[in-house]
Amino acid sequence: MQASDDEDRLLRSVALQNAQSILRARQQAEGVLVAARDGLEQKTTALALSLSMVRATLEASRDGILVTDDNAHVTGFNQQYVRMWGLSDELMAFRDHERLLAVASQQVEDAPHYLDRVHEIYRNSPAESFDLLRLRDGRVYERSSKIQIVEGQHVGRVWVFRDITEQRRSEDALRKKARVLELLNKTGTILTAKLDVRMLAQAVIDAATEVSGATVGAFFYNTAAQGRNSPFLRTVAGIAAQDFDSCGLPQAGALFELTLSGAPLVHLDDLSKDARYEATAPSGDVPIRSYLAVPVASGSAEVIGGLFFGHPDAGVFDDRAERLVTGIAAQAGVSIDNARLYEVARQAAHEREKLLDNERAARSEAEQMSRMKDEFLAMLAHELRNPLAPLRASAEILRLGTDDPAVLERTRAIMERQIAHLTRLVDDLLDVSRISRGKLGLRLEPIRLGDAISSAAETSRPVLLERQHVFTVTMPDQPIVLTADLVRLSQAFTNLLNNAAKYTPEGGSVALYVAADAHGVTVSIEDNGIGVPEHLSARIFDMFVQGEPSTATPQAQGGLGIGLTLVRKIVEMHGGSIRAESRNDGPGSRFIVWLPVMADTAATPAGAGTGAPAVPAPVPAPVRHPAGVFEPRRILVTDDNVDAAVTLASLLGMLGHEVRTAHDGAEAIEAAAAFRPDIIFLDIGMPRMDGYEACRRIRGLGQTPAPIIVALTGWGQAEDKRKAQEAGFDHHFTKPVDPARLEELVGSNF
Repeated sequence: MQASDDEDRLLRSVALQNAQSILRARQQAEGVLVAARDGLEQKTTALALSLSMVRATLEASRDGILVTDDNAHVTGFNQQYVRMWGLSDELMAFRDHERLLAVASQQVEDAPHYLDRVHEIYRNSPAESFDLLRLRDGRVYERSSKIQIVEGQHVGRVWVFRDITEQRRSEDALRKKARVLELLNKTGTILTAKLDVRMLAQAVIDAATEVSGATVGAFFYNTAAQGRNSPFLRTVAGIAAQDFDSCGLPQAGALFELTLSGAPLVHLDDLSKDARYEATAPSGDVPIRSYLAVPVASGSAEVIGGLFFGHPDAGVFDDRAERLVTGIAAQAGVSIDNARLYEVARQAAHEREKLLDNERAARSEAEQMSRMKDEFLAMLAHELRNPLAPLRASAEILRLGTDDPAVLERTRAIMERQIAHLTRLVDDLLDVSRISRGKLGLRLEPIRLGDAISSAAETSRPVLLERQHVFTVTMPDQPIVLTADLVRLSQAFTNLLNNAAKYTPEGGSVALYVAADAHGVTVSIEDNGIGVPEHLSARIFDMFVQGEPSTATPQAQGGLGIGLTLVRKIVEMHGGSIRAESRNDGPGSRFIVWLPVMADTAATPAGAGTGAPAVPAPVPAPVRHPAGVFEPRRILVTDDNVDAAVTLASLLGMLGHEVRTAHDGAEAIEAAAAFRPDIIFLDIGMPRMDGYEACRRIRGLGQTPAPIIVALTGWGQAEDKRKAQEAGFDHHFTKPVDPARLEELVGSNF
């Protein structure tokens, strides 16, 4: 029983302890629960406050914010985002980013790229991204996005949109301002450093067009005062020069002249509405609307040009553009005026230097000509004395008298050669004089080239024989027809052959080759002589220039140095050309003449034979033709040079004619009236009465039959021959007369 009570007390004690423990635990739990509830309420309040602060922060942000999960479901946004994109509450209620993109993309300039970029971000899920969005209305958005991670889990992305339109405009304005300052500084440097008008004009219009905001600009610089063909020097910018005429910018008419007359500024918001505008664009379209023009004036207020600007949009130019281009124009006026003054000074200095150069050149040329004159006169005196010496000696032999036929023949031959030499000298001098005065004429007619070459070979034969040269001619089988002066062309080839003989040692060779094609004929004269010295190759055809003699060619010393000059002039007058060179296949020189040929080679040359030299041939010995048998004539010889009259009368008397002499015009008239001659030789330049007047008066005697009157004179120009013909002369012989020609005349049946 005792045990039962103890157990019972123990149980009650345990139960009481448990009850107390439970009570305490309950009380403790209730305390914890109350504390937890209080904490939860505090946290809920704090969370609500935090969310309110986040919401307030989001709404207070100037950036548009959008929050989405990985499935493009919108989990948050602020009203700035809604306003930036102009989205409705109904659309936002769908919480669908794709729907938002469909509306927003319509406002972006490049919508496809915008959508592709968003889808790429969703697909690749970069930690961050950044894009620049340009909207169609001119706004610029800066878009950034960043992923959201909660407890290590990727739960979505935050999209932030910032309107940077004003910032970009400010930056653009700053850049433009910096660019303007840079251009103005650069232009100012050019305007102060350069003195070339074209360079200044281009720098000015390039800078002014850019700073004004124009699409096309032009600088018209007045050049009328400088005697230019065009009144303006035009420099353009912003457009190709060839496109300027159709761009619509005025370049003539009242509006254009207004600026060039000095109007301070012309500013039109719409050029097409101004009655003064004269459209230059095709089909009446005006591609220019905004128009701005300012004059460019010098320091003395002289308008020297104008700056003209245009833009296809209306109302583009503002006050700032006006100020900038006006300032540039003012600076340009001063600089261009300075450049113009510099150009005038530079031109004056250039002209002064040119005058000095001309004076120095003229002085040098005069000194050179003086030296050449002295050298020429000395050379001429030498060349004239050379034949005079044997002539004088021959005259002395004849004076002493001899019956030896060999001596007489040798003396005659000497005199004949020396007279021929003197005649060639005088003829060359006269030809050079005619050429220098442009008086040398050509009698052009169809001729055979072979005839000219044959004549030259015949004339040069004595010179070639004397030097024992082997002379060959090679020509095509077919005759070559030229339009040429046979006498002058023969003269040119004769001079070339004589020149080759002169500078080729004794026993050498001279060859003439002819080759023809459809355009012309080439005549090459080659020798194996001393060749053309290099220092003379460029001057070999100049007046008075001669080759240098050598021990092998002592005969090269002498001559007047005008033979090759005549050759070049004659060839060029025929439309041809000539050049000289040293042979590269051995010693010697080569002179190459090119002449045009007739298109119709079937034309018959005047006086041509049936053929031309075609094969190489050595020079044959000269042939002496016997004098003809003359019918005796009554001849009157009149010359104030008594020796000339007596020698000619003696020669004619030896031929069996009855001859009388007179020594002036009056005597000639008296002798003609008393003697009644068949032939009268009259000198032109005589005292008391010249030959022209004497001829007219003799004709006035009315002698029947009328005598043949021959002018025998030292004047041989074409004008002299014309005057002789007008005075009544039948023939005109230039002194010294060729005996063969004299014999032919007096022996003819007239």
